[in-house]
Amino acid sequence: MCRVITPGGEEHAAHVHVSHPMEIAELLRETLAEELRSLNDLAARWHLIDDEETKNALCHVIGYKRRATAELWSALAEVEERAFEDDAGHHCHDHAVPHFHSHGHSHVHTHE
Repeated sequence: MCRVITPGGEEHAAHVHVSHPMEIAELLRETLAEELRSLNDLAARWHLIDDEETKNALCHVIGYKRRATAELWSALAEVEERAFEDDAGHHCHDHAVPHFHSHGHSHVHTHE
């Protein structure tokens, strides 16, 4: 069963699937924000615990969450690129930040 995701967080509203890149990007941003909050909570708990075995276990979990967060960020960058290309009808990106491509490399544009 799918978790119901609706505008405004209304759990009893209609279940909607999204396909437009802007809608997908919004869901990915929300998911990324949730993961970052979770990572912050884990790091805070790691800091409070004195037991080395437990700290070690939390370190592994934090490492997994950091990799998952990186994957989410990469997916978000790719879907945003598609969204801006679809909506603007042309290649749209900020020249001051690294530009990611689906084939795995990034570069920073230096021309204006």
